[in-house]
Parts: sequence; C-alpha cells; structure tokens
Amino acid sequence: MRGLWAALGLLTTLPVPPRWPGKAPVPPRAMLWWFVPVGGLIGAIAAGVASLAWHVLPWSAAATLGVLTLVAVSGGLHLDGFMDACDGLGSRAPGERALEIMKDPNTGAFAVLGCLCLLILKVALVAGMAPWQGVVALGLAPVCGRFMQLVVMQGHAYARPEGGMGAAFFSAVTAQQARIWTLLTVLALACGGPPGRIGAIVAIGGVLLFAHVVNRRLGGHTGDTVGACSELAELLFILGFAAAAHGIVW
Repeated sequence: MRGLWAALGLLTTLPVPPRWPGKAPVPPRAMLWWFVPVGGLIGAIAAGVASLAWHVLPWSAAATLGVLTLVAVSGGLHLDGFMDACDGLGSRAPGERALEIMKDPNTGAFAVLGCLCLLILKVALVAGMAPWQGVVALGLAPVCGRFMQLVVMQGHAYARPEGGMGAAFFSAVTAQQARIWTLLTVLALACGGPPGRIGAIVAIGGVLLFAHVVNRRLGGHTGDTVGACSELAELLFILGFAAAAHGIVW
C-alpha cells in the first residue's frame, strides 16, 4: 500500500499527505505495480467530471472539461514530457543534441504546437462521439497510457548515460509486471466493447512504432519520451475508439 500511496503522489495532484513517517523511501518497483490502477483512477475522475458537466452544459463543453481534467489530475506531468519530446525530436538534431534540447527548461515552438494539436484532437474526438461513448473513452484512455509507460520502460534502455530519476524506473520494471498488467489492461479495455478493443489495438500498435523510432533516434528512452508515449497512447486510444463508435471499423 505504500507503493500505491507513493504512485498517487508521483502521478497525480491529489492531496496525498505524507504517510508512514520514518519509513524508508518507496522503491520504484513498488510504485510501478500501481501505475495502471492510478491511470484508472485518473480516467474515472475525468469521466465523472464530463458526465456531471453533461447534465448542465452542451456535450462539447463537457468533453472539453473532461480532457482538461486529465491534465489537471495528472499535473500535466506526461504532457510536459510530450512537449519536451516535441522540442527535442522536432529539432531534427542528432541524438545527443536532441537529448540536450529535451533537458532545456525553456519551451520551444515545437512544444507549443505539439501541445495544442494534442489537446485539440482529444477534445474534438471526445466531443464528436455520443456523450456516453465519450465518457467511456475518457475513463479508459489513461489506463492505456499508463500501461504503455510500463511497456516502453520494460522494452527499452535509458538513453541518458549520466542516469537520473527516470533510470531507476527503467531498471525496476520486470517482465512479470509487464505480463500481469498486459493481461489486466487488455481485460479492462475490453470492457469498452468493440470500440475499446479497436482503440487498444490502435494505441498499442501506434505507440510501439513511435517507441521504436525514438529508440533508433536517441539510443533509448527518457522520462520525457515515456511521458510522450503515454500521451500518444491516450490520443490514439480515443482515436480508435471514436472511429469504431462512428461505424468506420465496427
């Protein structure tokens, strides 16, 4: 349970006060077990906000609030990584220089453009679905996003030779964790019916391809690119879900 508490403190802005005073810091491996459930909690909150807002606002406004809730509850943690990855990868610089750009605290044009495109697409896709379908998509997308973090960290090396906080998480992911959460995540996403299954296929396939391209470009992954994979997984899941919901692949 200390792992859950620490994962909530790391991955969300929920008010998680210090607990178990005097205890040693929670190791990354213990937190990793809770990444997917925390994603489910984030999705449940966003879906709840969108569902409640739908009763008093047009669905387009409710969908926007739901997407913004994903950002607010996660503290923009992975969106920040996505923006840094946009700056680094968008620069077309060699791998070492791209890593330096991603580490720079300044926000570049590629980061702003990437963030705008990501949020606009998420809002448009959710708002374009029937309200109940949009609520389901919002609830399941963060589950897929946090699962893909585990997949990327388990399948790739850490790119920065000097190490860092992210390196500890990369080395802590085990094949057992990946197998268990693959099964449980697939079962969870299948609860979305045919749109949920199509969304999962699109998201997993698209992120694996993106992760491979990044790995070849940078010689591995960083916390920023893992965050980018998470955000991309959410977007692609919603995209696949929306396509199936609109009858394109149903």
